[in-house]
Amino acid sequence: MKMIDLTDGEERRGPRVGMVTRFPPSTSASATGSSELAERLVRRYGIPVEVIRLVLPGEGGAATLPVVMDLNPRWHMSAQLAAQRANSCDIALVQIERHIPVAMVDELVSELTIPIVFCIDDVPSAGSEESASLAAIAGRVDHVVVHSDVARRRLESEAQRPIAVEVIPHGSPWKVMEPPIAPRARILTWGFLAPGIGAERVIRALPRLTDLESPPRYRLIGVPDPRWSRQKVDIYRDDLLAQAAALGVANRFELVPIYHTRNGLAAEIAASDLVAVVYDSKDRSASRILTEAVSTGRPVVATAFPGAIEMLATGAGKTVAHDDEEGMARAFRQYLSNEDEYSNATSRAVAISAQVNWDEVARRLAGVLADSLPERDAVVETLP
Repeated sequence: MKMIDLTDGEERRGPRVGMVTRFPPSTSASATGSSELAERLVRRYGIPVEVIRLVLPGEGGAATLPVVMDLNPRWHMSAQLAAQRANSCDIALVQIERHIPVAMVDELVSELTIPIVFCIDDVPSAGSEESASLAAIAGRVDHVVVHSDVARRRLESEAQRPIAVEVIPHGSPWKVMEPPIAPRARILTWGFLAPGIGAERVIRALPRLTDLESPPRYRLIGVPDPRWSRQKVDIYRDDLLAQAAALGVANRFELVPIYHTRNGLAAEIAASDLVAVVYDSKDRSASRILTEAVSTGRPVVATAFPGAIEMLATGAGKTVAHDDEEGMARAFRQYLSNEDEYSNATSRAVAISAQVNWDEVARRLAGVLADSLPERDAVVETLP
């Protein structure tokens, strides 16, 4: 494998990477992940990074280095300006999620004159207009990174020509956390609050678990998603609270409208027994929150979207059909009342944790970046 020199040393500097991506102070999971990645590319591998930050309407906050430019991806000039800046670097790392217009990415790739690594957060089902567009873009870049095998298969099935696809999971900043002492009764979900996160599924499961020695409590942490109107988020929030009251579990459901610091969220996860990732979507090929939950060693109960089926296949959690309320309650019951089931899932999650640690993810992506460079710009070295 052709590699950037990965040995430590102040004198060594790798090729400059122009990252076109979401980035803090935007608070999305993808922005946080981009920050984790950039920090490791710079600190561990001496690869200078310049970030062209994609800022969606409703987001704000002044960015600092390594952000060198802010652009609204829905503005007609954004692709051209992003390419002009990125072309001053040696390689472009274009990271997109579903909220970034594919047409903007298509134009950006056309304008770039340097090697391109194209990282796709979530690949839609084959046969959709979006997946076909992503596959067409993937056929024009040097390397493509996706976060699951199901995403790779979707992309390859749409591609009109062979494409170089690397499966690298979402990275997680969390280490394995010791679970709380039994009895088990604390279910946690975190992320932006908006319709589609599926929290009502957990609320509807709570009345079916009142016979447990310690009836479970559900804690939902999330500030309004800036991509949704505040009115729609408020309606969803009020509906969750109304459902909990109608089912008689209002005292066991807590909605916490807080944007936690990393330490604050770590404390929340450490105090939880289970994590629920119960999206409405039946199409997602990967989930950052799912990956982060598994990396802490917590068993996960998830709706059966493809990314969850793949990640939890070894037993790190359970997937449940989206409309199976009894199945959802049964999955919670198995982990909350059976310590052997709980311990087995924890051990399977711990085995996955090392693969999704940000240090490992950054190491693998550094290899992809180097493989995308011309021979003269790289140093041949075998990864440790």
